Amino acid sequence: MNDMEEIIEQIKILAGSVNEEKYDTEIKRGYDLLVKLHDLGAEKESVYQSLLAYHSGLEDGITYNYIADLLDYVAGWCSASNRIWKD
Repeated sequence: MNDMEEIIEQIKILAGSVNEEKYDTEIKRGYDLLVKLHDLGAEKESVYQSLLAYHSGLEDGITYNYIADLLDYVAGWCSASNRIWKD
């Protein structure tokens, strides 16, 4: 497993352990992992598709919402200051 795959797995682990009390903290951690992926040279589309495939297998709930929020960061559906991939 390469560094990029390991980071995606870390995001999935975070998503599986997130709860309402630590949601904001875990979103920040997930965001930081997305920045690491970007800095490693991961393609936006590749990251998006990996997370989308995981998201598609989830039932509605907090994990589903967590991954949806991270997908927004990848897609750039967030404030300009939070955009990771600037394209």
